[in-house]
Parts: sequence; C-alpha cells; structure tokens
Amino acid sequence: MTTESRTTLAWILRIAKIALVAGVLIAAVSARVVIAGEREIALSTAALRAGDPHDAALHARRAAGYYAPGAPHVRVAYERLIALATKAESLGDRTTALFAWQGVRTAAIETRWIVTPHAADLETANAAIARLQAAQDRPPGTRTDPPATIERAALAALAQDEAPHVPWVIALVAGFLAWTLGAILIVRRAVTSTGQIVWSKTTSPIALTAAGILLWLLAIWRA
Repeated sequence: MTTESRTTLAWILRIAKIALVAGVLIAAVSARVVIAGEREIALSTAALRAGDPHDAALHARRAAGYYAPGAPHVRVAYERLIALATKAESLGDRTTALFAWQGVRTAAIETRWIVTPHAADLETANAAIARLQAAQDRPPGTRTDPPATIERAALAALAQDEAPHVPWVIALVAGFLAWTLGAILIVRRAVTSTGQIVWSKTTSPIALTAAGILLWLLAIWRA
C-alpha cells in the first residue's frame, strides 16, 4: 500500500470514528429528551386525573419543550394544551385558557430553529391569546378602545418575528465551518513534521480562515 493510500485510509477511519461518536451522542441526547418528555406527560396526566387543569397544562408545556422530531410526547403535549385551552375558554375560565395557549406559544417559539415545526399551532395560539386579552376586564379609564381594536393590536404584537433570520443563521454556521477548515488546512499543509511553517502554503488556508471569521462576525451582528 502506498503512502498516499495509507493517508487516505487513515482519514476515512478518522471520519468514521467521528461519525460514530456523533451518532452515539445524538442518540443519547434524543433518548434523554424523549424520557424527560414522557415523564412530563405522565405528570400532566396525573394532574388531569386529580382535577388540576393548571398543573396539567404546566407539565404539558414542559413536555412540548422537550422537542424531538417525531417524538409521540410532543404531539400529545400540543393536543393536550389545545384541548385544555379550548375547554377552559368554553367554561369561561379565561385564566386557565390563557395559560394553556401561552404554553402552546412558548413551546412553539422555543423549539423553532431554521424552521418552525409547530407554526400552525403558534398561529392558532397567537389568535387565541389576542382574543382572550381583548376580552379581559379592565379598570375604568385605562383603555377605551373597542375589543376588536385591542385584539388586532395584540395579535400584531404577538405575530412579530424576533427570531434570528434564517439566511444569517446559515451564514453563521458556514462561517464557523470555513474558519475551522482553514485552521485545519494551515496545520496540515503549512506545518512540517519538525514544526516549521512553510509560509508559501499558507496563503489559501489563511484567506479561508479570515473569510470564515469575517462571515461569522457579520452573521452574529445581523442574525
């Protein structure tokens, strides 16, 4: 086997090891998330059986926050929060209804990244929260606007998207990767086995590293 072939094989083995370690870590984190989510659903169910809708909504909200794609507890948590909110509102219990809808909203916002997995639930919760806030009793003289006006203003405020802009989040990751790759290339190409630096081989890696750092800083500022 040639030296080049041995080097290639060594890199393949390194990549395979990294992929294996990453897979184990992801599996461990996912297992922890699912276990914690299922525990919160069990606590929510116990609160329901005890006739405590507030605690049931509280634990369902926590379960929804333990997000993992396709995890059953996440679906159950959102369905329970929406059911509790709808039931409480139909009974005239605006406090519990508002608490449950806010749980839906908070969980949907906390678990979004490049996409919003529960965008429809977030939109429904925003509308319900605005409706409930507009219907709340207010001290005389504090607000004279019609409920419809208050509801529109509340909905507009809730709908404001303060999350990082997706393109800049992608740029942030790309900048970090370019920065890291450039640093690796400097070490591999420009540093000899004796520790000496061959400056003629550093031009491209340094340029890549500098570009990655600049992109990363710009993305932090704009995201």
